[in-house]
Parts: sequence; structure tokens; C-alpha cells
Amino acid sequence: MSILSRVTGWLRSELNAMFELDSWPRNPSTGRRQAGSASAQYEPRTGRQPLRSNTDTGPDPVLARYYANLEVPYGAGLDIVRGAWRRLLKEYHPDLHSADEQKKRTATELVQGLNRAYEELTKHLERK
Repeated sequence: MSILSRVTGWLRSELNAMFELDSWPRNPSTGRRQAGSASAQYEPRTGRQPLRSNTDTGPDPVLARYYANLEVPYGAGLDIVRGAWRRLLKEYHPDLHSADEQKKRTATELVQGLNRAYEELTKHLERK
């Protein structure tokens, strides 16, 4: 599998997770999105999405993804997030896999993702 196909697959999965593209209703006969679905909310001709209203209280999909990466429930406190981050960091640290170069590279990428999730969640939780 080439690097380009791996990156494309990863990017597609991240976009699906962030924007919930797979959950939009589709017409089974044509495969297109049905009227009244999320895609029907776009303005005609411009392709722009209207601004979110303040009444939308659903979970932020990006934050939900960060919580899932750290294996904690959505809305967990700072101390729970910090404990989960430390636990996962000890489990997947690249120095534990120093013998196998491929495993070390994978662990490095995983730890970078964990660090990113932890940084973003701590920023968000400290603002609250």
C-alpha cells in the first residue's frame, strides 16, 4: 500500500469523523442525499453552509474525536483527561518499541496524536 493511499484513507476517515459524512441520509435508489438532509442546508449557488445557530447544543465533533482518542467519555474533566493521557502515553511510548523500527514509527505517530488531543482538550477545558 503506497503512502499516498494511506494518507488519503486516513484523511477520508478523519473528515468522516469530524463532519459525520457517513451519517447523512441518502436515497437508496439513487445514492444521493435526500432533501432535508444536512446537504440540503447549503445555500444555492454559493455552496456555503449557513452559520450555526446558538441553539445547537450538540457535541462538537472535533472535541468528541479528541475525547475518543484519549478513551474518555465526552465532557470528562481535566483530571480525568490528564490521567488517561498519562496512562496511554506510558502504554504506547516509542522508547518501549525501540527494537522494531516500524513499531517505533507507528508509536511515535500515535503519541503525537495523543499529545495533540491532550493539548486541545486542556485548552478547551481551561477556557470553561
